[in-house]
Amino acid sequence: MQQKISLKWNIIKFDKNTLNKDIEEVIDARFENGEFMLESSIDDLHDPYLLIDMDKAVERIKKAKENSEKIMIFWDYDVDWVTSTSILMHFFKKVWMLASYRIPNRMKDGYGMKSYFIDEIAELWVSLIITVDCWTRDIEVIKYAKTKWIDVIVTDHHAVPDLTHSEAIAIVNPKRPDCNYLYKNLAWAWVAFKLMQALAYEYFDKEEARKYIIESIDIAAIWTVADCMRLTWENRIIVMEWLKQIKKSRSLWIRKLIEDKLNDDLDWDLFWFLIGPRINAAGRLDSAYKAVNLILNNTDSVFQTISEIEKLNETRKYLTKEFSLDAMNKVNKNDNLLFYISPSINHWIIGIVAGRITEQFYKPCICLKDEWDKLVASCRSPEYHSIIETLEKYKDYFLHFGGHKQAAGFSISKEKFSEFKTKIINELNKKDFSKYKKEIQIDKVIKLEELGFSFLSKINKYKPFWIWNDKPLFLLENLEAEKIEFIWKWRDHLKFTTKHGFKIFAFYMWDYYEEIKRSKKNVSIVFDLSEDSWNGNKNLMLKVVDIILD
Repeated sequence: MQQKISLKWNIIKFDKNTLNKDIEEVIDARFENGEFMLESSIDDLHDPYLLIDMDKAVERIKKAKENSEKIMIFWDYDVDWVTSTSILMHFFKKVWMLASYRIPNRMKDGYGMKSYFIDEIAELWVSLIITVDCWTRDIEVIKYAKTKWIDVIVTDHHAVPDLTHSEAIAIVNPKRPDCNYLYKNLAWAWVAFKLMQALAYEYFDKEEARKYIIESIDIAAIWTVADCMRLTWENRIIVMEWLKQIKKSRSLWIRKLIEDKLNDDLDWDLFWFLIGPRINAAGRLDSAYKAVNLILNNTDSVFQTISEIEKLNETRKYLTKEFSLDAMNKVNKNDNLLFYISPSINHWIIGIVAGRITEQFYKPCICLKDEWDKLVASCRSPEYHSIIETLEKYKDYFLHFGGHKQAAGFSISKEKFSEFKTKIINELNKKDFSKYKKEIQIDKVIKLEELGFSFLSKINKYKPFWIWNDKPLFLLENLEAEKIEFIWKWRDHLKFTTKHGFKIFAFYMWDYYEEIKRSKKNVSIVFDLSEDSWNGNKNLMLKVVDIILD
């Protein structure tokens, strides 16, 4: 095994012995642990009733329909909740339930449940609240809801505290210690999908339910990828199923978005670059109501919404780049926990910026929005450190907090922040994070003459690729780059021109331009291979993930 130092990653690992191995042999090794399936169908999904409290949730919802009760779906304002609410609202409308949804205002309400929400909901004569992706920790608010004669069903996938409570009618969460569901890594939209799946078999016959479930896969699949969930077991099944039917999606918006890609061989990057960011932009820069409307609206009026969201997405890209560059210049790179605070950063992008900093420096990052008397934070961490476990130790400092191992959030009063910051930095600085290196594993060292569409077809049979089944990566050594240039409006990306005629793109590597330019005759690239279609012409595209300079 050899190692090389690269521009973007700490260590490049590859084995020269793989040079003569067939790519199928290399990828087959991933599938030996049984977590992946080359073939599967909707019938391979686990029974939703294996989720603890699913039976209680279904029975309470059925009772609400029988008694013509009003149901309120309550969620925060991030994209997880957009997709989850869309799944449930579409079903409730189809079976004529009296359902609506309530979205807090990011600026006014902040994170977490407030008792005044319960007061507002009670005035609407709502008797059942279904939460999506929240409230596992909001015990006192659920108790308050009971005093207003409102039942609560909690559906969530966040880490569960030691104390679970019985004030809720049901707590459907695969992360519950007492839940024996066979697959724990469900994205939240998946939890909503499982609730819908259970309800579908209550209200439709078997074949009708199966048909409806298949038609409903698209939104859950979108956020399984966009929420960076590993593509194993059920997550993989749902994404595989959706890729089979995407070109005839029931969503007018999705069909419009991919209309120029109908002849392409689609994969996860469709979610990552096209769909997810636009839902994100709608929910973060404008109104989450607009994002839900985008998904649920199948009338011609959706085209106006599409146009508006395209403008919002352009704004999102610009702001993300500006604040990411500012943060990279201001964080204390010597600390093991990186802090970035700004009074002008938008709420909508603090999580994105925190993620960019974590990716750049391979350390946990807390990005905060300064709001007069408090700070609102979004946290990201590399896989070697659990940020939620660290925050749990400081929970007495927070007004509200929650999250996952690698992504979390909290709000904190300004008077407590300085003490909290000092303590948490001191704690993490005692750890040896230097031993953790960003490593990238090369699947095959390759020569230019091996690349072709027949080679690509061997790779594509293992799709979909994503986390835990990443696209195979190749090392091409001593590439002669005749020209290197910025591309696209925000100059985020680089394009290589070579005498070999391949399209080579380095996305989000604008900050390496000068270094690459100086060494352009002696560049080795790590890349994945895909197909690019433009004006009816198909070409191989090499997407650079790292660059090695001699």
